[in-house]
This record gives sequence, structure tokens and C-alpha cells, in this order.
Amino acid sequence: MAAENRLTSDQLVALAPGDTVTIESGAESSRRRYASGTVVRVSPTHVVVRVEGPRGGTFVERYSLRDGLRDGGGRAELVTADSDDPATRDLLRRRTQRIDTAYRQWSRRRADVEALRELQDAISDYMAETLTS
Repeated sequence: MAAENRLTSDQLVALAPGDTVTIESGAESSRRRYASGTVVRVSPTHVVVRVEGPRGGTFVERYSLRDGLRDGGGRAELVTADSDDPATRDLLRRRTQRIDTAYRQWSRRRADVEALRELQDAISDYMAETLTS
């Protein structure tokens, strides 16, 4: 984990409930992983983030407002998304994967109203998440 992509203290203090954040972990094993989370609560010293795990479980994690590092449970930090990094590109791809899947389903059956509704819902959910971050 590097300090160059870590959120600054000003950026951390500016976080509000509903904001989307990027979490970097796994640097100690030289295999960085990125996840997306949603800010749930901000206290004077910590920010609480809800993160969906790789198997669909939901985790609530606490990060320091001083340096953006996670409290307990292994090393992780809040970072800025760098689109030049392959792991970040993978995160962005996963965020839009539901839209891609729904579009492919609808494009195969353009008369299917339910497939069109699913595509519209996927786009609306993505836009709502993007606009709140």
C-alpha cells in the first residue's frame, strides 16, 4: 500500500454517508485487491464503511480519519481510484458488469419487456451509486 494514492485527510473529512469509496488491501502479499464500499457513518475520528464481500456477504469496517487505514482485521486503506492500475480497471469493470449482462440479455430478445426493465434498473442503480460518490 502506498501513500501516493491514499486519500488525504481533507478528502477523508469531506466524506459523507452514502459516498462511494475505494478500498485497497492485500499489498502485504504483493497482490493488491480493490473493493468498493459505501460510507455509512462519519464520527469525529473514524469513518464507517459498508463493503460487500466476494461471496456476497456484507461487512462493516472502520477507517481512521487521520490516515485512512482500517482498524483491525488486516491492513487496508481508503484510496483514490487510479484507472491506469489494472486492479482498479477490474473494479470499474465489476461495477458495470450488471449493465453489460442486462444489455446482452436484452439485445438477444429486444421484444422482452422484462429484460428491458432489468437493463433500466441496472443503469439506474449504477447512476445512483455514481452520483452519490
